[in-house]
Order: sequence, then C-alpha cells, then structure tokens
Amino acid sequence: MAAPHQAGSPPADEDVAHLPVPALVAGTELIGRYQGSGHREAPYLVRRRDGQVLQLSHLLYLAAAGLDGRRSFAELAARLSGESERAITAGQVFFLVENRLRPAGIVAVSESGAPPEKIPKGRDRLLALKFRVALVPERTVAVIARIFQPLFWPPVVIAVLAAFVFADVRLAVNGGAEQVVAGAKELLNRPEQMLLVLGVLIVSGMFHECGHVAACRYGGARPGAMGVGIYLVWPAMYSTVTDSYRLSRGGRLRTDLGGIYFNVIAMLVMIAAYAPTGSAWLLAAFLAWQATTFWQLLPSVRFDGYYILSDLVGVPDLFDRMGPVLRSLLPGRRPHPRVQELKPWVRRVITVWVVLVIPFMAYWIIAFLLLAPHVLPTVWQALVLQWNGVGASVRAGDLAAAAVGVLRLALLVLPWAGLALVLTNLTRQLVRAIRRWRARRVSASR
Repeated sequence: MAAPHQAGSPPADEDVAHLPVPALVAGTELIGRYQGSGHREAPYLVRRRDGQVLQLSHLLYLAAAGLDGRRSFAELAARLSGESERAITAGQVFFLVENRLRPAGIVAVSESGAPPEKIPKGRDRLLALKFRVALVPERTVAVIARIFQPLFWPPVVIAVLAAFVFADVRLAVNGGAEQVVAGAKELLNRPEQMLLVLGVLIVSGMFHECGHVAACRYGGARPGAMGVGIYLVWPAMYSTVTDSYRLSRGGRLRTDLGGIYFNVIAMLVMIAAYAPTGSAWLLAAFLAWQATTFWQLLPSVRFDGYYILSDLVGVPDLFDRMGPVLRSLLPGRRPHPRVQELKPWVRRVITVWVVLVIPFMAYWIIAFLLLAPHVLPTVWQALVLQWNGVGASVRAGDLAAAAVGVLRLALLVLPWAGLALVLTNLTRQLVRAIRRWRARRVSASR
C-alpha cells in the first residue's frame, strides 16, 4: 500500500512508483471514442460489466487501457506520458486510478478481475424511468432482435412507409371523420370493447420496444434486457439499448427511431384489419396509437423525441445540462464549464431546448396547482361514482363492465398522482440543490 497522503492530492512518486497497477474488472470493454459527439473534445466510452456505459476523458481512457495488473505505476506513467505528450508522474496516475476509475466501478479488487462489492449506481436523473423490472432476458432479446432485424433493410423501410402513407390517406379520405363518430358511439354502447383496445395498445407497446432492440442489433450493437417500469406514474415498457452509444450518430438515430418505425408497422396492420371488418375498437386503437406516436416525438420529456434530439447534437443527457445552461444565461456570469465544453452550434441548440422546456414544465406544474382545488372535488365525486358502478357490476356478474370500471378509476387517479409525484421530485431536487449551494458557500467562507 502507498504511504498516507493528503486527501485530494497525489501521493509522492517514490511511495507508489514500484507498486503494480490493478486490473480492470473482468468483462469491462473499452469501446473507444464517442462518435458524432457534441463536445469540443469527444469523450471516450467504457462499457462496465453490468452494461452501464461510462464517459471518460482521453487521459482517463488511456489510463484504463493500461490497467493490466502487471506493470507498475511508474511504467504506466511513462506510457501515458508518451501517448498524451505531456509529463505524467506515477503519483498522478495513482491518484487518477484510485479517485476517478475505481469509484466508477471498473477497477478490480483482486488480480482475478473481481468487481467491487458495491458497483456505483447512476444518478437519480430528472424524469427518468423508475422501479425497473427486467422481464425478457438478454439472450431472448437477442433472438427477438435477430428475427425483426431484416425489417430495417432500406428497401423494406421504404415499402413500409409508402404503404402506411397510402393506407392512412385513404382511410382519412374515405369517410374517416364519419367512421370515427360512428365508432365512438359503438364504444359507448359496448364499453367492454375498451378492453380490446387496451389489449391492442399493450401488444403495440411491446412491438415498439422490439423496434428499438432490432435497430440496435442492425447497427452492430448488443441490446440488453426488456421489461417494465414506472414513468412518472404510468406503467411503461422499456428496452436496454445503452450499447448503441458505440454506434455512429446515424446508428444511434436508427435505434431511437426504431420504435417509431415499428409503431408505423403496427398501425399499418391495424388499418389492414379494420378495412374488411369495420370494427370500432380497431379504429379506436389505431387513433390512440397514432396520437401516442406523435406524443412520443416530444423532446420535453424522456420519450423517443428526447433521445432523438440528444443523439442529433451528440450529448447523451440533456437534462444534466439544464442547470449549467441556466446559470450561464444569468447576466454577468461566465459560461459554465459544462457549457463551454460543447461545440458552439450544440450549445445554441441545447440553450433553445432549455428555454422551451422550462416553460412547458412550469405550465403543467402551475396549472396543476391552480386547478387542483377546483378539479379534485369533481374527480373525487367521479371516483365514488365509478367505484359504486364497479361494485354493482361485480354483484350483477358483469365482469367485463367491472374491468372497464376499474380502468376508468385508474385513468382518473393516475394523471393527478403523476403530477403530484413530479412536483414532489422537483421539490426534493430543489432542496438538495439549495443545500449543496449553502454547503459550498460555507466551505468557501472558511
């Protein structure tokens, strides 16, 4: 072990120069430079054994590449000095390994490459999917991706998009509005058909995630597990395509758009099934999924549109830049380092995104606070009415009507519960930010 040294500073060279460097955790993959990056100096990527992809500076990446468990810190320092073209000491290398790479969870605790007991978790990101539960293992996902991979062959993509445009326009021209009105009346008269609509939407959601993993594999990356989680408060499906960071900007965008493309395929199937049958529930499912597809393109929350914008500008997490961008917009303040490290055009795009997203989020929060006292009593009355209706349906033996009633109860409760949860999380993060700011002020005054 090295001799004790002052916290936050490298140890003396003579204390660590002769020590062997540790090894990387078995299964750690050095991917290389992040392609299409929006940074002035592109970061380098490392895939941890748990699938998490980390961003490292060029120097840290070179240091990680030299951790073989055999050479000494002096030898690694000499190697890094030659590769980075600047003088680096053994003490500095030791400091980087112990204070940067080891906390990242990629440095082994033994010569066999054993991982640390506690692998660090990612930050609690704003508006991220919570309570994830993997349902489809990575091996099964690989089979699913292989099956659907041919759908991304360019001639197939062109044919599918052309067929959808033709079918959608034809449906709208041939009495689309009248069919919607008639279908709505039929659903009101036969509410049990709403269960069929819900079933179609669930299957379409699963197919949507298949689009992401198939696109990921088509580009040459390795998709991970698929499952469900809670987004805001709604149950949501997810697919693990973190490995797509190794792809070019085009490959990442294909992965982002893969779900939207499979939405198009699903809607095309719905139109094909509706044309000969005229079933109202199929038309309702088609319209609901079409609205969902447009909603998924919004970049203001973590839907597909958010990741599309993120990969267009080459910055993995836009919400992480929100604070630095806001501080940089204050009069008299120098641009934050996390803003300065971006290319000029990327900085402008993200600034516009922040300026638009904050009013969007503020609008919903303020509307919730203003409308809650007036709307919540009405919602409560509707809940009581629906609850009594569910009880009456159960006593009458009408299980379909009871299930529809439960669905209506969920639709009444979830939006308000979701807004309350978002407000609570934002308040908690604001309190943490204020505490960190006060702690910095106190430490600076000492």
